[in-house]
Amino acid sequence: MDAKALKLGMLCHSEQGVGVVRWIDAQDRAVHLSTPEDPAKNFAVSFDELLDEPQIHQSSDIYY
Repeated sequence: MDAKALKLGMLCHSEQGVGVVRWIDAQDRAVHLSTPEDPAKNFAVSFDELLDEPQIHQSSDIYY
């Protein structure tokens, strides 16, 4: 996944599972995610561990 496409609050898929982007650490090339079920549980993954998953829909993709 392209790190430039990351935005706070978006869903991302990684080798550790799906998470919501909470903050991006460009210096260490890592993104900190929280689990969708429990926002208090955070985990960090490197940019290289992010998987491009086109089936994960962002809230901006939802139409009513």
